[in-house]
Amino acid sequence: MEVVRLNKQRLATMPKPARQVIALGFFDGVHKGHQRVIARARQLADERHVPLAVMTFNRHVSRVFNTSRTTDFRYLNTISQKLALLAQNHVDTTYVIDFDRDFAGIAPEKFVNAYLIGLNACGVVGGFDYTFGRGGQAGIGDMPGFNHQAFDVAIVAELDQARQKIGSTQIRSLIKHGQINRANALLGHRYALAGQLVRLDDRPVARLNMASRLQQLPPRGAYDCQLKLGNLNLTGVLHVTDHGLFVESVGLLKDQLFMANGYRKLEVAIVQQHVTKQVAFPEQIAAI
Repeated sequence: MEVVRLNKQRLATMPKPARQVIALGFFDGVHKGHQRVIARARQLADERHVPLAVMTFNRHVSRVFNTSRTTDFRYLNTISQKLALLAQNHVDTTYVIDFDRDFAGIAPEKFVNAYLIGLNACGVVGGFDYTFGRGGQAGIGDMPGFNHQAFDVAIVAELDQARQKIGSTQIRSLIKHGQINRANALLGHRYALAGQLVRLDDRPVARLNMASRLQQLPPRGAYDCQLKLGNLNLTGVLHVTDHGLFVESVGLLKDQLFMANGYRKLEVAIVQQHVTKQVAFPEQIAAI
């Protein structure tokens, strides 16, 4: 999958791409609702024999207009995780727009002209609640009034089997309150934290340093998890404590490459709350 970072300067100087279908959304979590949008866009692209592109943003609107470090907003994905999930959903190109105050203030028609007609869209697909333009003043249903018939617009209802909306806000709340099974069911994949591991002496325990302080955490407790370190997959227990995050796995001792490097990027996919017999986790380790 090709990744194109976009701002108004890059947009003005880049060559016009070939005709393409563009799916719109922030896609935080790339959950089942998002997957429906992408699948509909993939279908439209295949019917027209053109590539499928996704247009997303590098930050949430709350991070632009609320500069407080204590804001309650948390992401479900890092940008790298989001891009990996989009690639798994058979996206050919992802445009990552630099969402700043200038972009937030763009008029709806200017957005359509510059970012959709300008990118040679022949079809645009979005969820029923997608908004665009200054203050989110226009909805996806308004788009045909701005596009000068340059492309078709398809609207997808983001519903689950019970005909309820699947939303990133709902999933963040489930994770925040430890309802991992329900969150994973709505995501369509296991919720994963991104970070780096730091070994603690010779114990099968490592500290997890988060890649982003803004990724949503579950509440304090222990959670069964799967660790992916490159091509290596391990099972373990994630401990969320007042002193930080720690991963416990006997397999950490067996990974000679990890022991040599001492510091490895990974994803920790949370399976469920830890329900087996509690493994001893001394407070002196957590306090390191």
